[in-house]
Amino acid sequence: MLTWSLWCGLLFVLWIYFLWSRRRFYLLTLKIPGPIGYPFLGMAHKLIHREDILNEFGIYLAKHGPTIMSWLGPIPFVIASDPQVVQDILTSPHCVNKGIIYRAVDDGMGVGLFSIKDPRWSVHRKLLNPAFSHKVLLSFLPIFNKETAQLLSQFDDLPSKGEYNLIPLLQNFTMGITTQTTMGLDVKSEANFNSIVESYHCCLETITDMCISPWLHFKWVRQLTGREKNYHRSKTEIRAFLKKLIQKRLAEDTEDSIKSKDKNIFLHVTTDLLKRGVFDLTNVEDESNQVVFGAFETTAKTVYYVLMLLAMFPQYQEKVFEEIKSLFPDSGDFEVTYEDTQQMVYLDLVINESMRVIPPIPLVSRQTSGDLTLSSGTVIPKGVQIMIDIFHMHRSKKIWGPEAETFNPDNFLAHNTGGEKHPYAFIPFTKGIRNCIGWRYASISVKVILAKLLRNFSYKTSFKFEDLVFIEDVTIKLKTVPKLQIQKRT
Repeated sequence: MLTWSLWCGLLFVLWIYFLWSRRRFYLLTLKIPGPIGYPFLGMAHKLIHREDILNEFGIYLAKHGPTIMSWLGPIPFVIASDPQVVQDILTSPHCVNKGIIYRAVDDGMGVGLFSIKDPRWSVHRKLLNPAFSHKVLLSFLPIFNKETAQLLSQFDDLPSKGEYNLIPLLQNFTMGITTQTTMGLDVKSEANFNSIVESYHCCLETITDMCISPWLHFKWVRQLTGREKNYHRSKTEIRAFLKKLIQKRLAEDTEDSIKSKDKNIFLHVTTDLLKRGVFDLTNVEDESNQVVFGAFETTAKTVYYVLMLLAMFPQYQEKVFEEIKSLFPDSGDFEVTYEDTQQMVYLDLVINESMRVIPPIPLVSRQTSGDLTLSSGTVIPKGVQIMIDIFHMHRSKKIWGPEAETFNPDNFLAHNTGGEKHPYAFIPFTKGIRNCIGWRYASISVKVILAKLLRNFSYKTSFKFEDLVFIEDVTIKLKTVPKLQIQKRT
């Protein structure tokens, strides 16, 4: 007779064997290589720390190939860094929904365009598209110019300070631009303006930790680990800030006042949907929350990373300076028009190359809502989580050549981006059905900002490119932020 403990032990062994066999079955039938991992854990133990994730993904991809399969606990997931597979995923109607890790975004930022599920996503995207039309974006140019002129005056004080961390300054600056262009209100004079920026970063840190450590979704776990107090305070402060802006806009939106304003500014669009009963107040708050965070954070980091890389590679900095100087011979403030941005050809190369080696969002997650057939004929079943590894695809030597891991704007010269490059080999804003709604906004604003900053100042750093360590975050992060030394140009 087997004792109760022996029965339990036998069942436990059989369960482990079942899980192991199930994983082997997936690997054999799907014909996607990858590490099986341990029972219960899968590969989760390798991905506990943010600073390990990109490195571990790189090791798996180098060992097993550009598309692999593994497990996070009991959940099967695919990592894709092959452009054709990525295109299959991003253009499939069965892969529109974001992965389960974005539940953390729902908790921290609300349910908006970034994380909302289809078919609600399709409805919201169609309703909000007018806020990012070309005409509306052109109407923001005076704001981009005016605010960057004020930033120049702040930069005037920096040459005497030696090497300086520009990111906090740029984040406050881009938050000021974002609230004006998306919410229609200038809030820089608000008493808690700096605190709001800090609250967004507190939320971002906790959201990223929740993505990696699902147990942090439980409030009591966050309380035990000492995270809940600041996280709750930050969410509450952001919500109060947004509610104040929304209520102010609703109070001002009389019929006469709307006629004198552009109805397609983001907050006008959402409050109009509220009045028509299409959105409720939570929809307005959630969509506003996500668009404000997405715009200010990615813009600030993109601008900084371009300046940082040009400081590390001064030969390219001088080339882009000469181009901008040919358009704007005199230093100081000047108006940048949309036509001017179209003539900044070399700056385009520099920005693209910066987003190649340091993609704004390094990893993007999707999940299959139905069986997905890849171009190769492989079928990924319903319910599989997919991680699109933009970081390693952008740095693949098979795609970008032997110098793929260093910075060289020539990678985007016409003869280097011709027929040999897959159209999905470079996707800083993703592509396909669920591409970033704000990519044109980012492109125009970044060009205006950089044109003025690069015309008026030069940048140096003692930090070496090869010493950069990248950390997975909702937006990519550096373990150590290089400080830049700034000099005034004439």
